[in-house]
Amino acid sequence: MELHLPSETEAKLSDIAQRTQRSTDELLEEAVNNLIAYSEWLEGKVKHSLAEAEKGNVVSDEEVLAWIEQRERS
Repeated sequence: MELHLPSETEAKLSDIAQRTQRSTDELLEEAVNNLIAYSEWLEGKVKHSLAEAEKGNVVSDEEVLAWIEQRERS
């Protein structure tokens, strides 16, 4: 697999690699793994939320606004 980065991004990546004494490949692998983990987590949250909404487990706009206002007063 090839990855083409803008020169500014590549320079920043190289700087991080140098400062952390890690290879750019290692940093890119970590970044991709983090992106995959986040995407899987987010997809799970969205699916769960949609399932809850389909069951009718929702909070009204009024309840949310009241909660926000209460938190702002605290």
